[in-house]
Amino acid sequence: MASLYLTPKVWRQIEQAVRKNPNLETGGVLMGYPLSKEEWLVTYASGPGPKAIHQPHSIMFDDQHLRNLVRKQSRRRQWQYIGDWHSHTVRRLTPSKGDRRTIWEKASKSVYMSASPFMLIVGLNKRDQLQGRAFTLGDALNEVKNLKVIDRQFLQQRL
Repeated sequence: MASLYLTPKVWRQIEQAVRKNPNLETGGVLMGYPLSKEEWLVTYASGPGPKAIHQPHSIMFDDQHLRNLVRKQSRRRQWQYIGDWHSHTVRRLTPSKGDRRTIWEKASKSVYMSASPFMLIVGLNKRDQLQGRAFTLGDALNEVKNLKVIDRQFLQQRL
């Protein structure tokens, strides 16, 4: 069973991006590294890029910007592309047909180099708190049951 861990800084960055305009979708790439074969740590979450198109029910990333960003961060910090994150403006955090198509397309692009990328979908709940659901692509799109924002102590125990 896959586990996806996010640093508190990553979660705050995502939350700030969502709260900037909660009526429009936003998102970006997730980068980090594996802790084990089934466990991944997200250490960086980007924005969607300067030419991204934000709409109430979709986001079109600035793909050229994100491809360059992934290459740059991979060389500079030894981080890997883990997947994408995006927000939904509705409370249902289920992948749409477009979300499913995007993750399949990303899995086949060599610049992203991930045979099983993650998709993190976030949104604000009724109490105006950020919530999230993650999915991973293997033979099918499966929900990640273990999605956690971790603290430094957790990470020190794992390393």
